[in-house]
Amino acid sequence: MRLKKDIIKTAKSPIFHLKGFPVRFLLLIALLSLSTSFAEAQTARFKPFELYPATNDAAPTLYTKAALPFKTDGVAWRFPYGPKVDIKIDATQVLRNVNPYDFGNNAAWYASKDWFLDPDRIEKVKEAGIKFWRWPGGSSSDDYFWDGNNQGHTTTKDNQDVPHMTQSWAVLTDDFIKFCKLTGSEAIFTANYAASRYGSVEEAADLAARWVKHCNVDMGFKVRYWEIGNELYGPWEQGNTMDGKPQLTGGYYGKDFRTIADAMKAADPDIYLGAVCYEKDGEGEWVGHHRWTATLLPELQGKADYLILHQYFDFPFDTATGKIYQNPTNDTLFGDLHELADDHGTLEKMVDENAPQYRDLPVALTEFNIMNGNGKPTIELINGLYTAEVLGAAIKAGYAAADYWDWKNNYDKDYGGDMAMLSFNDPAVPDNTCRPSYYSYALYYRAFGDKMIACDSSEATVKVYASRFSGGELGLVIINENNEARTMNFNFTGFAPKGQLMGWVLTGKDLNAVQCTWNGTAGPTGGGGPFPLDTIPNYRAKFNPSKPLLLPIAARSATGIIIY
Repeated sequence: MRLKKDIIKTAKSPIFHLKGFPVRFLLLIALLSLSTSFAEAQTARFKPFELYPATNDAAPTLYTKAALPFKTDGVAWRFPYGPKVDIKIDATQVLRNVNPYDFGNNAAWYASKDWFLDPDRIEKVKEAGIKFWRWPGGSSSDDYFWDGNNQGHTTTKDNQDVPHMTQSWAVLTDDFIKFCKLTGSEAIFTANYAASRYGSVEEAADLAARWVKHCNVDMGFKVRYWEIGNELYGPWEQGNTMDGKPQLTGGYYGKDFRTIADAMKAADPDIYLGAVCYEKDGEGEWVGHHRWTATLLPELQGKADYLILHQYFDFPFDTATGKIYQNPTNDTLFGDLHELADDHGTLEKMVDENAPQYRDLPVALTEFNIMNGNGKPTIELINGLYTAEVLGAAIKAGYAAADYWDWKNNYDKDYGGDMAMLSFNDPAVPDNTCRPSYYSYALYYRAFGDKMIACDSSEATVKVYASRFSGGELGLVIINENNEARTMNFNFTGFAPKGQLMGWVLTGKDLNAVQCTWNGTAGPTGGGGPFPLDTIPNYRAKFNPSKPLLLPIAARSATGIIIY
């Protein structure tokens, strides 16, 4: 059973006549044309998510990231030593390229434009370094009509008002584009597939194609990535089961996908389209949703550019009613991380068995959180550590993009949690307080480079994700799940440290604390952490590079480090 995650608030080219122009002018035009075509061809050779534009109107390029300069005026690195953990890092073995698609988030139409575009929200985006945003929502995307013309569809599956979504207070398409420009972000839009179920596939195709044209042509903002529908395999989703319609299956969706894809690419042939997949293969609900992915893949017929998975690692409610909260242990939650790599592997297996021609299609993780629903751990320190683990593990497992769910949601008074990074309607803290998960993104933004490199930890409860910056410095994110400090015993291959390091630390009094600290500065007593971050000094240390580096790491912490 999937809990509801969306909280709804009360021309032709001009013709030039070249007769009489000098030959050298014509040759210049021809050379320019060839040069442009060559550049476009070079860009087109890359898979989706491999390139990232410096600015939205720039051609995407290979992403590079320079390390922050070492600051001598930071706070001295002083943490207690604990048992040694051997950390082997091979800087010569690059596992993956890293870029901002790996650190995305979800935003929704219901955030309200005044809240969404508030300078405080914009600054929080910038300090976390989030530059990839999915919009306009999760499940509500399949009830969303971007132009306000809902074509007679007035009520959602949960009996909410559809026209409500495009009223003047809501975040509209142009508002979202403004947000992306203010934050220097790229976007991924989720088009309304279910309109093909309560309307027709032609209507859904027209709705999506006009949206592409509005953004990419009329507004001049290139939305390169699009999904067609959201979690359509599940009975909680609009269009999955409908009176007078056959049960929606992957094969049925795949046929409609082709029609909608053709219309969208007619509006802009450069866009990339994602198809909704499910990670398990089976006949029944909750196992494989009528073999959703296995029946989908052969029907795509080359129309999809990438595949989509979602991951909510734990369902912390009893299965009989789906309502009574079970309060999973911290060990249970940390123990779920393997599902990320498992699901990627299962999807690869289904591709091999059902459509091997798609082996090279990237997989985007466009929604994730520590659990399904607003349980307590969503706002506790453990989610800060867990989110840091997911971001690193997703890159390592081969996901091409990852988007946290979500930026703004709502505090759940029944279960005491909130899946969002910023607080809203939580009586214990001011609205817009940063939750622990926010700081995991801030760590990667500061301390992770553009190449993930090989790294091994001798202790399973100490996760280490290693990277290399463009200048050769190492960037590490270390998660210590233990209630006691640990000492990192580093062994480097292909890297000769110069004897300086700089770092940032997220921690708290225990894993289930709602209050957290950033570099020793605590957030409000009711929960969350401090802001702004850039005014809080970083940690720094100097060491003898001719001797092994032994570095103490705080208990219950996520730590970002640059080693120079």
